[in-house]
Amino acid sequence: MKKVLIVDDEKEIRHIFEEVFRNDFGFESITFAQDGLEAFTECSLQKFDIITLDHMMPHLRGADFLTALRIKPGINQNTTVVMISAHIPELSDAIKTIENTFFMDKPVDFNRLARYVKMSMKE
Repeated sequence: MKKVLIVDDEKEIRHIFEEVFRNDFGFESITFAQDGLEAFTECSLQKFDIITLDHMMPHLRGADFLTALRIKPGINQNTTVVMISAHIPELSDAIKTIENTFFMDKPVDFNRLARYVKMSMKE
C-alpha cells in the first residue's frame, strides 16, 4: 500500500494534494499534518513512501522539520520529501543540498511532481 504524508497548514492545499495522490498517483493511504510538529509526530508512528511539505507553517517550519527528520534516526529518516513552497528561493543552500529531497515552487507543476513520485517509489 502506497502511503503519503501531506504537510500543509492550508486545508485547500491538503485537499488538492489528496485528490492528486489518490486519483492520479494511486495512493491508498493519505495522512495529513497541519504543521511540522504534527508531521514529526506522524513520522514517528508510521512509515511513508513520500512526504510533501510546505515551508511557511506555524509552530515548526518545513525546513526545520526536514532538518530534524534527517538528523534524528527513525523510520522516515530517508523517506523522499518534496518541499513545495513559494519560499524556496529564501531557503539556505544547506537545506537545498539535503539528500533525497526535491524542491518545487508554487504554483505546483503536477507533471514534475509525478516524476518525483515515480522516482521515490523505485527505491
